[in-house]
Amino acid sequence: MTFCIAPFVNVYIDPFGVSKPCCLYKGFNEIQDPIKAFNSKEWNSLRERMILNETIDECETCNNPNTTVGFFKDNFTSYRDWFNHRYKFDGTSSIKSIELSRSNKCNFKCIICGWDRSSRWYEDEKNLLRLDKPIASDARIMPKSISEKIISVNVDDIDFSKVDNLVLHGGEPLLDEKIYEIFDQLPDGSHMMLSTNCSISPARIPFHKFDKIDVSISIDGINEIGTDVRLGFNTKHFTKILNEWMKYENCVIRGHYVYHNMNVFSMQETKDFFMIRDDFKWMFDILKYPKYLSPRILPGYIELPIKIRKREYDEEECKNFIRFIDYMKTRQKFHKETLKIYDLLKSKIKL
Repeated sequence: MTFCIAPFVNVYIDPFGVSKPCCLYKGFNEIQDPIKAFNSKEWNSLRERMILNETIDECETCNNPNTTVGFFKDNFTSYRDWFNHRYKFDGTSSIKSIELSRSNKCNFKCIICGWDRSSRWYEDEKNLLRLDKPIASDARIMPKSISEKIISVNVDDIDFSKVDNLVLHGGEPLLDEKIYEIFDQLPDGSHMMLSTNCSISPARIPFHKFDKIDVSISIDGINEIGTDVRLGFNTKHFTKILNEWMKYENCVIRGHYVYHNMNVFSMQETKDFFMIRDDFKWMFDILKYPKYLSPRILPGYIELPIKIRKREYDEEECKNFIRFIDYMKTRQKFHKETLKIYDLLKSKIKL
């Protein structure tokens, strides 16, 4: 079945104000007020196609079960299945679910991230673009029109008292004061999925309002590697905040590891560190973009701990990786273990 109820109940909103039926939808990339977008001709047309069970190319992630990722994958084959299980179609449309990346405000500067998801990347990307390529995740280039370090979207017109599912991405959501105002408006018995770097105490969250909170904790390494690839990370502080999360019984805690060219040899160590309770969950993604940080482009003579589908050597992207790290070494210090792939490539490839 290709029908999905998400366009009838859900809006995904990014820090610029781009509104879509869900975070995985490949179309509707223009900036538009979320309520106007939800009631637009384009969304109504999409709903009609859903009712007719048409195959929709923009929904390719849910159409392909091999690409399924997310908090829902333990019990559902796709995000579509999760939505269709939570909400029953009654022929009407109203906003009951919000996926929100309200701001890029963040206290970390992760190596795979960029200005649009972390305010700490702003100076680098504003003043020091290199390689004719961006640093940003998903290979997004910062427009020259961006003049503020912190960007955010206005969601004041949304009636959150009618929203019973809230999905929060960052930046780091728990740094955003507006998020706590939204919590106060939500009805009792709501569900939340929160992506966090586990650096901010969850004590201000009104846990009594939620039947369940799926907590996705980003962790791409521990100790020296963790600090190198997620500047701002501290293993001792991470452990302290993780222990705070463990106090709340309505939380499902999941570690999320993104596998890339600077942490390819440390996933098992990180997983062993994180999985301190039997009910903890673990998932990992292999980075796709920017390509020069993805292990998919590495030569065959570099043996990796896990098998990677669609791995194909790309010498030009390997050169870009070398140039990227050459630049990053002028901005921060790296430990030898973090630079294993870099050192191997630099010994073999001439720029």
